[in-house]
Amino acid sequence: MGDEYRRCTLSSVAASIPIIYWLSRLLVTSRSVAFLGTIAVSYHADLANLVFRGSFIYDVLCGFFYFAAVTYYIHIRDKERHLRPLQVAVFLLLYICALNSKEMAVTLPLIALTYEVLKCPRLGDWKPFVRPNWLSAVPPLVAGVLTAFYIYGKTHGSNSLINHDVYRPRYSWHDFLASNAKFVSELRFHHRSILPAALLLLWVAVFVYAFMRRDRALQLMAFWIVLVPLPIAFIRPIRGGACLYLLLFGWATIFAKLALDVIVLISKCSTSVGQGVGVGATTGAAIGAAASHRARGAAIGAAIGAAIGACAAKLPPRKFRAFAMTLLVFGIAIVTQWENQRLGRIPGIFRSGQRTIYAIETFRSLDLHPASGSNILLKSVLPFKNEWIPLFIASLVWNDHSLQIWLDGKNELSPQQVANMNYVISFTESEARLLHGPEPRHQ
Repeated sequence: MGDEYRRCTLSSVAASIPIIYWLSRLLVTSRSVAFLGTIAVSYHADLANLVFRGSFIYDVLCGFFYFAAVTYYIHIRDKERHLRPLQVAVFLLLYICALNSKEMAVTLPLIALTYEVLKCPRLGDWKPFVRPNWLSAVPPLVAGVLTAFYIYGKTHGSNSLINHDVYRPRYSWHDFLASNAKFVSELRFHHRSILPAALLLLWVAVFVYAFMRRDRALQLMAFWIVLVPLPIAFIRPIRGGACLYLLLFGWATIFAKLALDVIVLISKCSTSVGQGVGVGATTGAAIGAAASHRARGAAIGAAIGAAIGACAAKLPPRKFRAFAMTLLVFGIAIVTQWENQRLGRIPGIFRSGQRTIYAIETFRSLDLHPASGSNILLKSVLPFKNEWIPLFIASLVWNDHSLQIWLDGKNELSPQQVANMNYVISFTESEARLLHGPEPRHQ
């Protein structure tokens, strides 16, 4: 079963890569930009958890169906055709699959509607804008209605996750900026958040760049990087890592478009080898420092920029662009490898996996089979960064959705609620022990 589960995860991640490339091609038309953006998404160091940690299967599936739904939608609309009823059904089915995978998918109707607004040539007069375009807005609006029902069910249901502090949103402008600042910092391989003011300036720069270039793909990505993280922007503790899978696509596409513009600029400005090296090294160092926030990133950017600039005056434009893109791909690979080594990411993932397996076997040794509908309190001290791991392990071992499992120190419980618990369990790294409740029933 474990091997089948792993194969499912790897297959879903692998299948997402061509879908991401296809979506990029639909948006940017340039093969080079689409390829560079896809490489930046696929090899980002912080997304290793998607492959190596089974608990992120929900992010994997959400990303797969989210990208598939957006790609399917834009593929049809890019041909200036409205979605027929069957096509609307397929789009909604993919969206529902993404929603069932993870709540991050709730932004998809907003992205589709933004695409439609940006696609329309006239936005000045309301009536001329609405009359010829209302039909194209129907699928996103229907998806929006489904989203409204979904959010209501998730927030008002009997087993709503919003009842737990770790999933309860705290709506404030400060939390919104702080979360997004953290997201951007993690995607830049720097786990210390940038200042909120710097984030706002960055967003303004992206929007100005997108609308001055009159590039619809860039404009959509500018809205993408603001809208997509909304489901996790108000939750504490701040999410990161594999949870930024969808957000990374927007930033990767912006990076790829900017890289191509810089390559074209270097090509035009480099009338000699010396001038090309100077322009390339300066530009590369600036981009490398901004992308990684490290001296090493600036050095790699300067080296790649110098190599690109040196060839700008020697190669024909077509060959020069291919050579420059190849160097950028190698640069991404080098930075990813260095970041993995610096943080000890892969060995750390394997060590965490071994600890998780040991913790699961320890919990199974309790050999407890609670009655359906029982209330269970876990008192746990385990060496995991995610303090909710004990609850996840208990849910996995028992596989009974009728059980109400509470984690001591994380859930707010009154003395009366604690006294009414059917089971109280001590769960440490070395043992799992029943503190209160009926004796274990052996099956």
